[in-house]
Amino acid sequence: MARIINLIIVILEIIAFTKAIRKRSLKELAVYYTQISNLFAFISSLMLVILGQLYFVRVLRFLSVSMLAMTFFVTVFILVPTSGRVRELLFSGSCIYHHLLVPVLAFLSYRFAEDKVSLAWIWLPVTVTLIYGLLMLYLNAKDKADGPYPFFRIKDNGVKLTVIWMAALIAVSGVLSAGVGYRRGRQTEVKYIFVHGLAGWGSYDTINEFFPYWGLSGGSIIRYLNDRGYESYAASVDPTGSAWDRACELYAQLAGTRVDYGVAHSQAAGHERFGEDYTGRALIEDFDHSQIALIGHSFGGATIRVFSEVLVNGSEEERAATDASDLSPFFRGGNGERLVAVVTLAAPTNGTTAYDLYEDQGFDPASIDIPEEYEKNSNAVSSGTKPVLDGRESWDYASFDMHIDNALALNGKISTFDDVYYFAYPCSSMMTDESGRLTPDPAITENMFMKGAIYMSRYTGSTRGGYVLDESWQANDGLVNTISAGAPFGAPQEAYYEGMGLLPGRWYVMPVYHGDHMSLQGGFTRRTNVKPFYMELVKMIADISEQ
Repeated sequence: MARIINLIIVILEIIAFTKAIRKRSLKELAVYYTQISNLFAFISSLMLVILGQLYFVRVLRFLSVSMLAMTFFVTVFILVPTSGRVRELLFSGSCIYHHLLVPVLAFLSYRFAEDKVSLAWIWLPVTVTLIYGLLMLYLNAKDKADGPYPFFRIKDNGVKLTVIWMAALIAVSGVLSAGVGYRRGRQTEVKYIFVHGLAGWGSYDTINEFFPYWGLSGGSIIRYLNDRGYESYAASVDPTGSAWDRACELYAQLAGTRVDYGVAHSQAAGHERFGEDYTGRALIEDFDHSQIALIGHSFGGATIRVFSEVLVNGSEEERAATDASDLSPFFRGGNGERLVAVVTLAAPTNGTTAYDLYEDQGFDPASIDIPEEYEKNSNAVSSGTKPVLDGRESWDYASFDMHIDNALALNGKISTFDDVYYFAYPCSSMMTDESGRLTPDPAITENMFMKGAIYMSRYTGSTRGGYVLDESWQANDGLVNTISAGAPFGAPQEAYYEGMGLLPGRWYVMPVYHGDHMSLQGGFTRRTNVKPFYMELVKMIADISEQ
């Protein structure tokens, strides 16, 4: 949405400057604060459209929107009342764009569609405004300029009135800048890292600006939490890659370095050792000294658990295969002392029958009647989650890790640390039909999940490794079995209830969330308001971090 709005701003600015240049030369226009603020707006909006919301772009956006707010204020509350030229200054020529439409649109975009910078930058628009004002006063004093605003005519106003004007204008600039950039102060030192699931996306992906994975059509959860003082970030890892590869990518994004999949792993898996370079564009600032909470949806749950294991214990295989001078700090381990919490949401922690049931020769999916609309819409899931084969080994994909035997084997390699808090949120979109049979509720289950949900709710059998899957595995959210989305089997765990004392080193299995696999993301067509859910979650983690 931010890119769309800023593209509109760019178009409006081109129209406005074209009109302005027809009346005045560039030299004449250059003395107007209006033109300067709109030039900054044009440049910053264009950069956002092309580059996205990189940090320096967000700083420029804050500067330009604050200056546009000053332009709007001066026009509406000073120039219009003192001159009476309402139509000329607000509703005609380039002024309708530069004084009215662009400032209003830019403010709305920055407040509701863009990621904001800290108010520590408030000095920037105030300083630029002060420098502009002092320069205009100097030029007026030397008779090299006339105005262009009445409060700069120092010879007409006198020194005392001019000082009052300048003090008032700078104060207004500060207030307006604070209003533009306001968000609640930091509520906790914890930084919340959100990791998407299979076929998902994050803040490094363009689609996230139009359709955020965390929030979907309900609006960005990341922006919502940031605006309320809970510093939150959305990672972008391989949509279909293995938990190991995704964990390596997550580390590179947090630390601001090049992705290193490890010598031992890359050679065994059959792909390049190094991936994308995030140097200079880290997801968070000062990762080495930050308290972090990891929140993973779906396969993001496996990703953050592998990440936590390597962060703390490193990798013995990589240490053995790599010269110490060439070893990534990630694989050395010993970096997990600031890890506060690990949270899984609808995660296939113990695997999912959505994969295994198709390989069980004792189960015949074709014998189950699936309505045509569900059959057709299920293709969106199968096509979106199918890996793009690139020559790597078959075990280096998410689809391998989500098979129950493989998920259980992976769990055996991941520790539950004594100083970390763990929370698992299972989902279920099941209901009991008239015959007393468990079946997905179409009112809360996306059509694309209905086919898989029906199969899973009918399935009992066993894995290739002989793990028995009884009726307790039938409840599901359309993609993940409810029982699997709890704690890792065998890990210290207990059921959570409100008001209980929380301790690190064990998994708290939260009450089952009534919704399908994407319900905790805000839903696709079955839209849900999950903002209260995430606010409660981050507050809980903030509270335990202070214990």
